[in-house]
Amino acid sequence: MGGELAVARFASARISELDSGLILAPERYDPTRRSLGQTDKTVGDLVHLVSAQINQKTADPAARYLVLDTGDAREGIVVTQKEPVGAADIRSPKKGVEPGDVIISRLRPYLKQVAVIDAALWSRTDHVVCSTEFYVLRAKGRGSLGFLVPWLLAEPVQAVLAAAQEGGHHPRFNSDVLRELPVPDAVWSKRGEASKRMEKAVKWQRQGEQTVRGLIETASTDGG
Repeated sequence: MGGELAVARFASARISELDSGLILAPERYDPTRRSLGQTDKTVGDLVHLVSAQINQKTADPAARYLVLDTGDAREGIVVTQKEPVGAADIRSPKKGVEPGDVIISRLRPYLKQVAVIDAALWSRTDHVVCSTEFYVLRAKGRGSLGFLVPWLLAEPVQAVLAAAQEGGHHPRFNSDVLRELPVPDAVWSKRGEASKRMEKAVKWQRQGEQTVRGLIETASTDGG
């Protein structure tokens, strides 16, 4: 018979080992979730997960908001041509983000909706907010989190997130999985260079977007 052979994984847990609430979802105890080993630092040691939310009532009625949905984060970079909206158009609660934050969607992690938030996003808006499907990672210290983006997209981490997703129709992974990810020493030691390269890649993306917008404006003028 042709095709690929499906591989089933099995796990067992004692009652005393079940997560709070006696969760029985088999995905919660998949051994792949612990396949990265142990290191001195975890993601939770390096970041806060932003929980504060913004809605129509708390938003500034005089301000403009760029709203990022999960589809706007594409393998490391925010890519969107959306126009900012007013407070009245914020249809559901959102999370506020700041330059330097990293966002990662908890919904369908296989889509790799991870991105660093760059200051250029504020060029046409007062505030940037994102869907609550995103976890917003904010550095505890002063260093850049850019290095986390390619690591979160790397195959070993993606395998852990895939194993950790729970739910059939809208599979998600919980925040504890993210906090407990061990950051390898090699990734930590190269964080400065990796962050600089990530920032440069985002800058190139913004320059490309600006060039395209300029070409469109010129074509519109020439064709008018």
